[in-house]
Amino acid sequence: MKRYAQLLVLAMAGAALLGSGCGRKSAETAAKPGEHEEAEGAGGVTFKAGRGLLLNPEVRKALGLKTAEAEERPLADNIRLIAHVFATTPQVLASVTVPAGQVEHFKKHTFKDAKLVRIDRGAASATRLVDLVVALERTPPPAIGEFVDLEFATEPSPVLAVPRSALLDAATGTFIYVVNGEHYLRTPVKTEARSADFVEITDGLYAGDVVVIAPVEQLWLAELRLTKGGGHSH
Repeated sequence: MKRYAQLLVLAMAGAALLGSGCGRKSAETAAKPGEHEEAEGAGGVTFKAGRGLLLNPEVRKALGLKTAEAEERPLADNIRLIAHVFATTPQVLASVTVPAGQVEHFKKHTFKDAKLVRIDRGAASATRLVDLVVALERTPPPAIGEFVDLEFATEPSPVLAVPRSALLDAATGTFIYVVNGEHYLRTPVKTEARSADFVEITDGLYAGDVVVIAPVEQLWLAELRLTKGGGHSH
């Protein structure tokens, strides 16, 4: 029976990839809420709008599904970026491209051995990206054309956090699968600070919520398969 469940999981993932395409673009074509009120796949894997995925015990075991609680914990924000040096006089300047939505976050903190001097929003309306221009304070100074590491770390503070493995980053946003009774419901979230192992959740979860930490992508593929026509609707 265990061998059957493992084969079922592999077949389910393969069908999802064939039926919906590979990579981030697939997330954009996922069914809208209510498009399939309920869908059932082979081996007792079902999906219901508003409730999420339901997996039978054999499939959960074959997947090695793991969960954890969202809880408050001290978290320091550790960020590393790569900047391109474009000027050396009268000061060493470098630029780094970041998502427009993260600009306010970078304005709150100071980079190690670098200072934010201006923000170029020229391409933001078209690309949703902005360039941060920083003055570097390093000895010896880097040369024009070099790429340098930028990093900063904040002091730890208590925030609502989950393991980083719980995140599903898709083209349409960031999601987490939340345990919803016997179902697993894909839920949009907003994130802030990120450490090596944990990420702060600023919206979408409450302390005590139980979330899936593995295997998130397999659940996503199963949902895509069912909402994109792999099962039959009721």
